[in-house]
Amino acid sequence: MTPRANHPETSTLKPVRILVAEDSPLNQQVALKQLERLGYPADGVADGKEVLEAIRRTAYEIILMDCQMPEVSGYEATWEIREAEKKKAQEGNPVRRVYIIAMTANTQADNRDKCAQAGMDDYINKPVQLPELEAALHRGLADRASQKALDEVIDPVIIAGLRQLALPGKPDPLAGLIDLFLKEAPEDIDTVQNAVTQNDATSLSRTFGAVSRLKGSASNLGARNLAALCDEIEQTARNWSLSDVPPLLDLTRQELARVRVALEKIKSCGAANP
Repeated sequence: MTPRANHPETSTLKPVRILVAEDSPLNQQVALKQLERLGYPADGVADGKEVLEAIRRTAYEIILMDCQMPEVSGYEATWEIREAEKKKAQEGNPVRRVYIIAMTANTQADNRDKCAQAGMDDYINKPVQLPELEAALHRGLADRASQKALDEVIDPVIIAGLRQLALPGKPDPLAGLIDLFLKEAPEDIDTVQNAVTQNDATSLSRTFGAVSRLKGSASNLGARNLAALCDEIEQTARNWSLSDVPPLLDLTRQELARVRVALEKIKSCGAANP
């Protein structure tokens, strides 16, 4: 079924694509009217099967997902969406994770833990109140902006691949790899700094060893910009231009600081959603 569009003629609409999944026609219209009131255009579908069909046609950024729907429930639809995103990442394709807000009747069958386990990002109770809806949308948009900034520092496909190394009942390997990298990376930079400062017979080999190690580690954790800076230092050293390395080292330290913030956030998100 084609989603029922709700695009009021107004110049104040926000450029965000939202899908409302709600099997009750009345509840669906209420949600669409609330979104219209907040300035968001939206489409509506009646069950999880229609959700999966709709997102194949349109790259929705946010989905308001009723949990209990016929044929395919909101939980099942969310699980299917997350599996598709995971498969896309494993294949090396860019992934734009849709932000899913659960709409629940707040019964025993609907609870936050169950929503989180299905892969939903947020949770609001029905009947949906306008202030709660607006707050949830703001959280979703802030999350997407934060994720975009994160993706500029760390390749999300690499991180998705590393998450696949996790085994049931064992510590998260990604967290351990991040800790190891954040311990070794500053040491590698210091090694290059000392070698360049001393500028003796062993400086070149020490520079190559440390910068090559850092480049490999950065690449394995998806720190593309950091790896590129390491490559530039490596090429500069190959030209016997150690005097040109310090400015590049300054940039490398700055990029490592950005990488540290990004990796710590990735690590904390993993701990919050095991």
